[in-house]
Amino acid sequence: MKVLKFGGTSVGSAAHMRRVADILVREGAGVVVLSAMSGTTDALQRIASFASAGGCDREVALLLAGLKRKYMRCVEELLVGRREEASRAVECALARVASQAASYAGEVSQRVIIAQGELLTTALFTLYLRERGCRAELLHAPAFVHGGEEARVDAVRLRSLAEVVADGGYAVTQGFICSGPDGMIDNLGRGGSDYSAALIGAALGADEVQIWTDIDGMHNNDPRYVEGTFPIRRMHFDEAAELAYFGAKILHPSTIQPCRERGIPVLLKNSMAPDAPGTLISGEEVGGPRYRAVAAKDGITVVRICSARMLMAYGFLRRVFEIFERYRTPIDMIATSEVAVSLTVDSDCRLTEIAAELALLGTVEVETGNSIVCLVGELEHARQGRAREVMEAAGDVPLKMISYGASRRSIALLTDTRYRTRLLRNLNEKLFAGYAE
Repeated sequence: MKVLKFGGTSVGSAAHMRRVADILVREGAGVVVLSAMSGTTDALQRIASFASAGGCDREVALLLAGLKRKYMRCVEELLVGRREEASRAVECALARVASQAASYAGEVSQRVIIAQGELLTTALFTLYLRERGCRAELLHAPAFVHGGEEARVDAVRLRSLAEVVADGGYAVTQGFICSGPDGMIDNLGRGGSDYSAALIGAALGADEVQIWTDIDGMHNNDPRYVEGTFPIRRMHFDEAAELAYFGAKILHPSTIQPCRERGIPVLLKNSMAPDAPGTLISGEEVGGPRYRAVAAKDGITVVRICSARMLMAYGFLRRVFEIFERYRTPIDMIATSEVAVSLTVDSDCRLTEIAAELALLGTVEVETGNSIVCLVGELEHARQGRAREVMEAAGDVPLKMISYGASRRSIALLTDTRYRTRLLRNLNEKLFAGYAE
């Protein structure tokens, strides 16, 4: 059995939904995980923001009207016999958004509002499958996907709901949304539909999880900034996980782990070019060139703590880490000397409180506007010449931190975001010239 996930662009119009249905038939899919139609979540988030601010009824009404036009157009172009049922689904979803916006109750209302995009998109797509003569069941993801500190899937509940798959039908469900620890509707965070598909695939013991976007697989560099990039046809789980965490936009950072634990391959495909091979991610060692790909992660903040108390002392780093743990802020990179420690974080939402507590340990400096550029490949630190090649390739780009040796597959470079594009291009030119899979 295969689990297929389609992103917002892949289901962004009636024509695209028809193409997705064709792909399901061709791939022999069992479970289908959908994001909201492209642009929907952004609009719903704006509605929630206006509702939170208050006094923005006109802005909310305009956004709701735009969403109604968008989805009603899709209904008209997609369906014939089930058009009335689909129109009612649109009206009900938007009425729910309007009701929550009018009586806004903070985060609870925000979650309900944002969830309507996935709920409505899956409802319309299920109706379309049925109109095509397919057996299709619409599953409510929050009934079996549970969020919290560690998301999980109730596999028993999911299997009972997805019985249609055993009879050659399709189980259609939402990505991104789940139930929270309080039992209320919640979500897995931006881009969480990939993670939903991985969790569902792992729970069902799927043969393969496919992530369909509008890009032909994982590229060796970021095509937004670098010309002449190329797709990578095969990757190891560890390589893909590093790239996803450090900025590769095609894949949610948490997607790899559930599939790696169960040995389920992940295939990245392009719904706009279904015949393109994409990228296969698995536990097999790939071989090939020593350098595989580069990714960049922006919005990085550097925190430096300098204290003479570090000198010949034990327990200092533990106290530093405990402060970040208390404020649930993960650390990306770290470098230490006898009297100072520098580290990076990608979230500054609790930075004021963190800096105040760190100040009790020593002098604190905070520097924003940085990027981590991660190079993945055969980077075993025992191999001679790797660090030299990477540093020479970086060229004249000033580097603030380097992380090398913690992983045999990657080296991470920290630079000011102003130099991010230059660093990506330098690495591409010096380390990837003349090679394409």
